[in-house]
Amino acid sequence: MHGNACQVCGACLWYKSRPYSEAAHIRGLGSPHDGPDELQNLLCLCPNHHVLFDGLEIYIDVDDMVKWTRDGEPLRRLRRHGEHQIDETYLQYHRTLCELNGLTMK
Repeated sequence: MHGNACQVCGACLWYKSRPYSEAAHIRGLGSPHDGPDELQNLLCLCPNHHVLFDGLEIYIDVDDMVKWTRDGEPLRRLRRHGEHQIDETYLQYHRTLCELNGLTMK
């Protein structure tokens, strides 16, 4: 549905003659996060933005703006697709983790 394009930067990577992207869980699987493995809890990301998202370096605000956790500066707007409904509760959970991480970094 996203054509293997990163929802943050739009990059379409090719690896071994095939398109490549990564499915990033917004609310992580397993303990302690216990997020579900469902489309509403996934983003299609390039490896760079997947690492930044999982590492709590970037987050998605309520207006779909991708921002840096360290200073809240905008990076770019999240690319959406009408058939991919993202559950806002998972995004809020991730934002909370980023806020807590930001507090420990100061």
